[in-house]
Amino acid sequence: MMNGGQPGKFLAFGLGAGLIGGLSIALAYVGSPVTAQENKGLDSQVISGKEFHLVDQHGKARAVLALSEEGEPYLSMTDRNGIAVVWLGIAGDSGLAIRDADGKTRLVLTLNSAGQPSLVVRDRQHRTRSFQPE
Repeated sequence: MMNGGQPGKFLAFGLGAGLIGGLSIALAYVGSPVTAQENKGLDSQVISGKEFHLVDQHGKARAVLALSEEGEPYLSMTDRNGIAVVWLGIAGDSGLAIRDADGKTRLVLTLNSAGQPSLVVRDRQHRTRSFQPE
């Protein structure tokens, strides 16, 4: 069990929320075609689509918000070298994975279908530490 686990949980939750919020704002202002519909009785808009790509100045997709082949939503963000650094999504185990500049996974935060959370941290030598609440 990880000592002082609360700060780690808040950090992971804050990171995920910040990533989703930032991408949502960016997607709202991207000039690519989307379908906009007015909410009945409200002044705001809903943007809908099957897949959203945030592209850089060269047209290269740097973030993707889409549905997996299983129909579950995910968010993937790549660095300028094309390495998928951050992945957040729902699968058999929902979670967040963060990779380093070499594309090696360093942090994995998951919640399995039974609701059991786990945190896996790997160093540069790929030594792994796993934390699961009792």
